[in-house]
Amino acid sequence: MSKYLVLGDGGHAEEVAGKCAPDKSLHEWKFNQEVDTKMDKRCKDHGIDYFQTNPNPKGKDEMGLSKRAELANAHWKKQGKPKALFISYHANAYKSVFNDARGTETYVASNASQNSKNAARYIQDEIVKTMKSLDKNAKNRGVKTENFTVIYKAQMPSILLEYAFYTNKSDIKILKNNVDDLVEATMKGVCKYFGITYKAPKKESKPNTSTSTSKETTYYRVVTNSYLDRKLADKEVSELKKLGISAFLDAFKKDGKTYLRVVAGSYTDRKHAETQIAILKKKGYMPFIAIYIKK
Repeated sequence: MSKYLVLGDGGHAEEVAGKCAPDKSLHEWKFNQEVDTKMDKRCKDHGIDYFQTNPNPKGKDEMGLSKRAELANAHWKKQGKPKALFISYHANAYKSVFNDARGTETYVASNASQNSKNAARYIQDEIVKTMKSLDKNAKNRGVKTENFTVIYKAQMPSILLEYAFYTNKSDIKILKNNVDDLVEATMKGVCKYFGITYKAPKKESKPNTSTSTSKETTYYRVVTNSYLDRKLADKEVSELKKLGISAFLDAFKKDGKTYLRVVAGSYTDRKHAETQIAILKKKGYMPFIAIYIKK
């Protein structure tokens, strides 16, 4: 058990109405879930325990904001109240059409501790720095105070992130294409909050192209989602097949649980996998590449 704990809250669920871009190219719950899932891995890379309040939002309605805070509080207490940070991940919106409102903002509640305020400042600064590196016109909307239920009722230091606006054409490009960059920015702020050294993600090792007797083959698998629930996994496979995309399930174990990964293509050429990624993103998915080595 680590002496540090992040409690990740992927905002919203699939059946919450209206939480999508005007052109339907991005659904907020999918973006939030992708950030939450990637933060889980990156925190563990740094020796930080991670807990998700909303790990399976697909096909569900909002569980209730108070319930999310209750789950976080209960887990924190069960772990012995380590130094912790609750982060609720969101993408922002203004009206239901594309417009000029844009930028990054982070919220604390009116009952926020100094630790909450410090975390908000550290993470806001890192995200804005990354946003401006991707788009010099990105806007810093600052740290604000609002009594959102999840952060008001969380008993540990807590913040709510609004990365950027999916109702702004410049911001949405970053939300759709630079999730990994936003995750790393968040991770840098988290490390500063806990007072630990940030470690950049390990670079993927390139497949060995030299002639040898090895029969290893590297496959670049395009993954659209991972589920604990077989029915939800099967449903997504069916949806992909209706779109003319050959998909299958790949089981893997993590933390003692068996997950079903939805694979929408497996390629020996990474460029082909990246082409499939682009196609799936246009269809509203948030795919990523998982490397599989067959011996």
